[in-house]
Amino acid sequence: MVTQLFACAFLAPLKNETDHNARATNKSAILAINQWHLLGRLSVRHAKESGLTKLDWQHSELSDELILSTSLGGVLAKLSYMDNRIIVAGSDGISHVVTEQELHSQIGYLPPLNHLKFWVRGFPNPEIDVQIQQVDSSDELSFEQDGWDVELTRFETFSAFELPTKVSLIKGGLKIKLVVDEWLD
Repeated sequence: MVTQLFACAFLAPLKNETDHNARATNKSAILAINQWHLLGRLSVRHAKESGLTKLDWQHSELSDELILSTSLGGVLAKLSYMDNRIIVAGSDGISHVVTEQELHSQIGYLPPLNHLKFWVRGFPNPEIDVQIQQVDSSDELSFEQDGWDVELTRFETFSAFELPTKVSLIKGGLKIKLVVDEWLD
């Protein structure tokens, strides 16, 4: 489906950061896509703990569904969120509606759920103030948003769009890295 949606709006990769109109057009076209699906890997380091999982993320206009699994495919957890409502299902398959505070107490930190859907597509969340730190349209975009230091790197072309394949996040002692392996139909 993503390929079909991407094919509907062709845009050439951006080569020159000074072409603000091209960057704005690319951003508008990418953000207008309401459904997408990616496969990747998620690494989290917090305090003295770290973890690595596979990630299967399906985004729609109404919700985000994330499945975290082991390298062998065993499901560790499913996370769904929409309209500030979070549903978590553990490896036992039992689902629970949780608040952000409960999620924080369960995993030890609060992931930037409302921002990730923008960051993984190569842009800051347009609804929150942002402090751009570095822009290199071909390789890297670094910024600070909502207390997170965000670095988007390894841009590659998926259909007609330049998207980051690596998203690195730092907030305090927490480090999160998301590597996109594949965008799916």
